[in-house]
Amino acid sequence: MNKEINTIIFDIGGVLVDWNPEYLYKKVFDTQEEVDWFLNHVCTPEWNIKQDAGRTIAEANQVKIAEFPKYEEQIKLFYGRWEEMFSGAILLKVLQFSKN
Repeated sequence: MNKEINTIIFDIGGVLVDWNPEYLYKKVFDTQEEVDWFLNHVCTPEWNIKQDAGRTIAEANQVKIAEFPKYEEQIKLFYGRWEEMFSGAILLKVLQFSKN
């Protein structure tokens, strides 16, 4: 069986996988209010999009840590524990395939 990957699907609309940074940050912060504030002011969607456009994770972290030094550890978790931002059975199949 040939396991060569010949197709990549970008799931921008969240149709195939359930991606949500809240899944991770609910484990990190004590309250939903803290999670909401962090994701609306620190690791925002606008910040994340810049990495999708080519900015390095190191640069992204540097920018945010300079702006919010109190949250250095939590900022680094965004890409350090990205797997925890997914949920659902489809993700498990994708991860299983990628490990083979």
